[in-house]
Amino acid sequence: YEANANPGGWLRYGIPEYRLPNRILDKEVESVTELGVNIFYNKKLGDNLSYKELKTNYDSVILTIGSQRGTLIGCEGDDAENIFSGIDFLRNMEVTGQKYDFKGKTVAVVGGGNTAMDCCRTSIRCGAEKVYIIYRRTEKEMPANPIEIHESKIEGVEYLFLTNPIKVNKDKDGKLSSMTCQKMELGEPDASGRRRPVPVEGSDFNIELDYALAAIGQKTEVNFLEDINKYATDEKLEVTKWGDISADKNTLQTGIKSIFAAGDGVTGPATIIEAIAQAKVASTSCHQFLTGHEIKRESKDFISRRDNFKELSSADFVGRYQKQIREEMPVMEAKNRMNFDEVELGYANERIAKHESERCLECGCTEFFTCDLKKYSTQYQADQKQYEGDFQARDIDFSHPFIEIDNNKCILCARCVRICKEVVGANALGLVNRGFNTYVAPSMGGSLTETKCESCGLCISTCPTGAITENVSFKPGPVKLEKVNTICKFCSVGCEVEYHYKGNFIWKITGKEGQINKDGNICRYPKFGYNIMNDSKRITQPMLRVDDNFESISWQKAFDIIVDEIGGADPDENGFFAGARLSNEEMYLIQKIARVGAKTNNVTSFHYLGQGKGYSTNSLANVPFEQIKKASKIYLFGAEVNKDNAVVGFMINNAREVEKVPVESITVHQDSSVSHKVDKEMVIKSYFHFVKAVNYYLVKKELQNSLFIKDRCDGFKDYKKSLLKENYDKLVKESGVCCKECLEEFAENYNKELNAILVFSEKEISANTSLELFNFAMITGKLGKTASGLIALKEKNNSQGLIDMGISSKNGVGNIDLKDKKYKKQLEKLWNIKELPETSKTCMKENLKEGKIKNFFIFGEDPIGCAIDKSSVQKWFADAEFVLVQDYFMTETAKIANLVLPAVFPLETSGSFTNTQKNIQVFEKQMNSTIEKENTDQLLNILSKFTQQKDDFRKEIFELLNHSTNKEEYLFNYTESENLNKIFKYGCDSTIKYFDDFFEKSFAPKK
Repeated sequence: YEANANPGGWLRYGIPEYRLPNRILDKEVESVTELGVNIFYNKKLGDNLSYKELKTNYDSVILTIGSQRGTLIGCEGDDAENIFSGIDFLRNMEVTGQKYDFKGKTVAVVGGGNTAMDCCRTSIRCGAEKVYIIYRRTEKEMPANPIEIHESKIEGVEYLFLTNPIKVNKDKDGKLSSMTCQKMELGEPDASGRRRPVPVEGSDFNIELDYALAAIGQKTEVNFLEDINKYATDEKLEVTKWGDISADKNTLQTGIKSIFAAGDGVTGPATIIEAIAQAKVASTSCHQFLTGHEIKRESKDFISRRDNFKELSSADFVGRYQKQIREEMPVMEAKNRMNFDEVELGYANERIAKHESERCLECGCTEFFTCDLKKYSTQYQADQKQYEGDFQARDIDFSHPFIEIDNNKCILCARCVRICKEVVGANALGLVNRGFNTYVAPSMGGSLTETKCESCGLCISTCPTGAITENVSFKPGPVKLEKVNTICKFCSVGCEVEYHYKGNFIWKITGKEGQINKDGNICRYPKFGYNIMNDSKRITQPMLRVDDNFESISWQKAFDIIVDEIGGADPDENGFFAGARLSNEEMYLIQKIARVGAKTNNVTSFHYLGQGKGYSTNSLANVPFEQIKKASKIYLFGAEVNKDNAVVGFMINNAREVEKVPVESITVHQDSSVSHKVDKEMVIKSYFHFVKAVNYYLVKKELQNSLFIKDRCDGFKDYKKSLLKENYDKLVKESGVCCKECLEEFAENYNKELNAILVFSEKEISANTSLELFNFAMITGKLGKTASGLIALKEKNNSQGLIDMGISSKNGVGNIDLKDKKYKKQLEKLWNIKELPETSKTCMKENLKEGKIKNFFIFGEDPIGCAIDKSSVQKWFADAEFVLVQDYFMTETAKIANLVLPAVFPLETSGSFTNTQKNIQVFEKQMNSTIEKENTDQLLNILSKFTQQKDDFRKEIFELLNHSTNKEEYLFNYTESENLNKIFKYGCDSTIKYFDDFFEKSFAPKK
């Protein structure tokens, strides 16, 4: 219920439009009414609105009536005509829509607050020839905003400081003619802290005036008291000795239990923000009353402030912050201000506005909403000043590009020290000094960059306060963020992560306790690799090459071009490439487009190109991650788990630290990243020859687990026959092991170890080495047993999906040979096609080298940008007639394409990834994308040009996967030679390259 004709209260009726335009107010009010709030106008309590009506229709009432009755000057003769209270003067113009005519007149405004500023500046706009501000103190003591004082002087207002009106002089008609004033001087401070003005004897003087405006105070109008108390039952609404509404200072409940009050009507004249704060308290109390709860004020948040420790001065910021002058707000020239148009014109452009906002000193703690210290201190109503005394003031350590340490916020819980030692194994942090001088830092108080810190960010995640936080490249602050969950898009472990965002900007990523990372730990890739999602260079529309430039085209045109190019070439001149970062659903649709649409089996991934079949089966019968801690010994065989698949590295190190499980490393790196986290290290030259020599030794010595091989395995006899034809001494020599005895000791120890787990990484070893490791696990009878056998770590989040979804020129969905007649018939029936295309006699790598592929359809890979030998890969595209690339950014491959399609991030779509242990994890769309069509929508649009089939493709996937069943018998595979011939880095994924380049650059010395 609003007494006036329009909403806004004092913001509308007391602040002139040249300072606060009504259109802005109207927009704010609209945002409230859109929520369902009804406003009844021209309803004044105690006048045409009775409490009786309110009591009948509502269960509770909140009074927010303000203090809108002005006061006069308070001296003899102030009842003269042409003397107004300042607030009546301002309000009347807004109510009537008519401006006062002060042309040629002299006006005095008595007072020094913001209302006085509004009165004097408005008087200028009403045509006054001369306007005075009469104030009894100096300018230094004026409560008005300094900017308002400055602007009033520019507009021509004259100031009479240390001047006090003592009498108003009237003419014969009772009108104001002049004002007698007295000079003042400043004495001792009064209760407000300002020096009290004292009259100067014999200093009286007169000022001739036409109008005077009193801006020295406001009163609360409570002429509705009688009406309320008349209809109240056994309760009474009262006022204070100052004439304001009496209400409980904590709950703002009045003497009538169902009535609450807030704002200036309770406090007397104050700021708008104080009124808003009280309204929140009153509405909370009202809610408690209506819901039958105890009415009590919400606990006041515990806030740790620097000035609780000492008074801050400019000197405290010298050397820590760059001094940046405020951007001056452009304003209307004084000569053009004889109107009520807004004076402030706004900054010229967004760059200036951003530059001004960057002046913020970042005082607010980024962990304001998550800090445990704040949470418990608020819960128990702790008072920071209760135990005042000495304190430590330490400089914030910004030396690490991703981690900042602020020991001023540290509570010395040592969780960061423990997680760094017991989980990560870096042991980079410690407690320096003892007693009151203790603080968290690397030993000797150095920088994290000088330690074995892995930049995983687990110290950030475990810190209960804001002592260790992310050192971000953007402006940090205490922002309440929204959260969504998804699966990590980097490595193959399959961690669940939580994105924290505001608007469309990602602020940070944290780990979430998930199916795989049950403790919620994540590595540096997701922790610090989210900047790619905030990159403004992202592709958002289909782009067609026209000469040397790209032009935006419609989706329909893009799909038509793709279909035309597929149909315009011989089937086997088309090549389809799916990246290991794509979802299972995207991969499935790509191979279906190839086989149904283009009628070719030329479908593969650059990620596994030319690597052989060894990687396709190494995830079979792996040790589940949760069994790592049950091992009796762990072997890292070509597994740099500090850098790659680091969360598994955390599990291994935790087992070593807590469960005392010994860890041994076999590596080809003299400076292996895991050297400091293992109990024994063996440096060799060839993984392939080492494991093959070990297999030879075990078989030759008849140390194999014959019972396991007989019951569970197939092909051992042929494998043994071929293996024993090898030259053992040559194998040992080519392995690069220091001595034959060391290799044989390893073989026997592993064989005898009851629960031995061997962990290897596809990034480090070849496909044939992977096969020989599988043979090794079968020979020793450890494959598939509890806490015993192999753990294969694939390179990308959905490397396994490539195998399962038929991204192969030889195998289909479920990794089944396309020559399998039963499977072939199932595909033809499911896809409603006459015949599947024949498989090529040559592999895709050979086809590329020989220039047989003319049309490239590349989804989620950057072969040129990720190539080890870039010139060789570029030759594959030299005679290309058409290249399509779907990606997030203009990668090096996208730059040579004819057509580029934008890709959406996993967070912006739904699908599934299969991790390295063959766990299928489903993720749902969590955020809207700026891209109109999601990846699967794009693929379905292309596929629809070749088939009218409308079946659910997800249903097709499950039906085909059910055809593939893991056989109980494991198969021995003999390998003749090493095939370590990696063609690409980064899993051929531009997002990995993006982060690795960013990470490396962050540690580069600053020029």
